[in-house]
Amino acid sequence: MTLLIFAVDTFTPLDMAVAVMYVVVVLLSASVWQRRGVLLVTGICLALTVGSYLLTHTVVFSGAAAGRMMVGLLAIGITAFLTLRGQSATNALLAREDALHSAQVQLAHATRVTMLGELAASIAHEVNQPLAAISTNGEACLRWMNRPQPDLDEARATVASILEASARATGVIKRIRALARRSDPQHAVLDLNAVAEESVDLLRRELDTHRVALTLDLAPGLPPVCGDRVQLQQVIINLLMNATQAMAAGTPGRALLALHTRLADDGGAHLSVSDSGPGIAADAAPRLFEAFYSTKEDGMGMGLPICRSIIETHGGRIWAGQPAPDSGLPGATITFSLPAYEPD
Repeated sequence: MTLLIFAVDTFTPLDMAVAVMYVVVVLLSASVWQRRGVLLVTGICLALTVGSYLLTHTVVFSGAAAGRMMVGLLAIGITAFLTLRGQSATNALLAREDALHSAQVQLAHATRVTMLGELAASIAHEVNQPLAAISTNGEACLRWMNRPQPDLDEARATVASILEASARATGVIKRIRALARRSDPQHAVLDLNAVAEESVDLLRRELDTHRVALTLDLAPGLPPVCGDRVQLQQVIINLLMNATQAMAAGTPGRALLALHTRLADDGGAHLSVSDSGPGIAADAAPRLFEAFYSTKEDGMGMGLPICRSIIETHGGRIWAGQPAPDSGLPGATITFSLPAYEPD
């Protein structure tokens, strides 16, 4: 394109500022190169403009031709200046987006670590159960082996139980380490029902401590979703903990919690958490997902905003509402939706 413009400007008798067309070359260069490349292309275009004038008007001076050359030089220079300013603004915006993403990841990690601290008793219980089973089965295995006539079948069954309990403890530790680790999101194809079950496992002790009865209603045949397992677990655990805390001031033994998954009308997956708590006040509902707004006296107001950020990053949405009339729960419902994974 540059050579074509130079040829037209030099070898055709057109009485017009053909060199102005170099602005197209400068604009196109900005989509390929950064500052140095744009400056180099601008310099070449300026040199070709002057060179074309010198080749055609070295013998006879033409004020009109000189004017057209000046118009071309000004157009190229102004275009290069505006292009570089635009590039600089775009780079600054991208840098801010990267910084914002990094801050969101760090904030989400800090929230997860705080959440794990609140779940310390529940986590200890989840780990102690398989460890106690390992100890008990180990002693039983020794007794079977120390008999005058060792019972190898019973010993084998006991060792199998030990291995099963060990795998369970290892799984709990892996999930805790994943939640505590600070790393960039790693998206993969996930089963939302499995993610929900893993999240509930970490909260079993917490729910028992607060005497909360949990109903788990997972729809079969849900489409797979694409997302970061740790972040989605963080959202589900946060929703369950919020509901549990909302019911803490209610009548003992009347705390009911329900987690449902279902197929969305658009082919995606929905997950909702409903409780039998006091519900959401009318004045609090519009601000529920605002940063630093909390309905709890000691709340930081960052849990739900982070959940919203995570869900929207996954291409979904999250909202608050009332439980379904047939659920029998008078409290509140928080629902989020995720699009179905499509390989193409």
